[in-house]
Amino acid sequence: MSMLLVLAALASGCAQTPTTAPPAPELPATWQAVTVQGQTPDWAGLLDPQLAALQAQALQANGDIAQAALRVLQAQRQVALSGLRLSPSAGLSASASRPLEQQSSSRSVEVGGISVPVTTEVGWSRSYGASASVGYELDLWNRLAHTTAAQVAQLEGARSDVTAAQQLIRSRVAESYWTLAAIAQQQPLAQAQLAINRETLQLVTLRVREGKLLPIEIDKAAAAVQQALVRVADLAADAQIQRNTLALLLDQPPPGPALQNLQLPPQLPQQPPPVWTPEPPPTVLARRPDVQRARAQVDAALARSRAAQAERYPRLSFSASLSTGGSQAADWLKSPVANLAANLAVPLIDWRRLDLQRDTARTDLELTALALRDTVHKALTEVETQLIDAERLQQQLAANALRLQEATTTERLASLRLEVGTIARADFLQTQSARLEAEQGRIQLQLRAWLS
Repeated sequence: MSMLLVLAALASGCAQTPTTAPPAPELPATWQAVTVQGQTPDWAGLLDPQLAALQAQALQANGDIAQAALRVLQAQRQVALSGLRLSPSAGLSASASRPLEQQSSSRSVEVGGISVPVTTEVGWSRSYGASASVGYELDLWNRLAHTTAAQVAQLEGARSDVTAAQQLIRSRVAESYWTLAAIAQQQPLAQAQLAINRETLQLVTLRVREGKLLPIEIDKAAAAVQQALVRVADLAADAQIQRNTLALLLDQPPPGPALQNLQLPPQLPQQPPPVWTPEPPPTVLARRPDVQRARAQVDAALARSRAAQAERYPRLSFSASLSTGGSQAADWLKSPVANLAANLAVPLIDWRRLDLQRDTARTDLELTALALRDTVHKALTEVETQLIDAERLQQQLAANALRLQEATTTERLASLRLEVGTIARADFLQTQSARLEAEQGRIQLQLRAWLS
């Protein structure tokens, strides 16, 4: 035993420095696209109760979240499995043997002072045994600890997948719900615009026949009718697609019983979304599940790399066993055998395999480090893009509001001029169509702003 400990201590002097973690990507202190300072609003408080209820139902029923939760449970069991240090075992054995060729044994028996030879046929011989043992490896170089750390990092990555799945499901439910609400608001406007374009086509055709307009105007009016028909059909198809998507998110067959049982139709918030300013980049990225997942992958790869390095050093293990046996059960208590052993294995002899394992682990660490850097950069770009889109949508909403105001004023003036007979009805219908177009544009921009 003392010799094993001495050898282990000598081997520790040859141990190399453990693999260090790759440097973390540098993060900017502020966002470049932040132009208007605001507060982070209570987004959950801005949702109507029906949408919040659908999101809660989707979180409970969605299959993607259930699969992510099962992967977390699987990772937890892997952590528990890697943390087991003792390896007990027990066994029973039974054997029977008989020679292939018939054999016999002879012995002499004295009867009345006369020696009489006796021959005995050799038959089956049986033996039974039982054993129990336990083994324990001393973690000299933290190889087992690094293996457990890798499993813990995988567990953290699985947990971040659950958070990502939950956020994605909430976002997709809100997207489908608000899109259905926006479609419901646009459909009567699109139907009215279709009716106006059809009437305009009839009036333009009549005026062309009267020689007051060029024939090309008929084609322009017909193209407007066709465009209005396409828009009505697209809205109906998009509504059905969104209902099917929402039913899938709720784990229901389309169109989904939950949608049919809604007390009120889906509602799109009428007010524009509040101006918001995200927290500093380090704080935002620390909460993002994709960055958390990439960071956990780096931690797991680093732990595996350190474990691969520790594989090169001697392993010291201890074992204890107790065994007994005999041809009969009564013999088991006569001669039990206890065994205590220590084993020092030196795996450095297989240096080629160990070098390949170490190099593979290091390459894996470099790959995960590059993946983390790429994920961080993409996350920064995504937030910056969201801020730019939010600012652009605010400008587009302001421009649309001005256009809608002008279109409403123009329609009102055209109505007055139609009453006094200074313009034709076809001209008045064009102003109505322009106002309806601006209203539909406002709904679409409002939907994009809330989704953003």
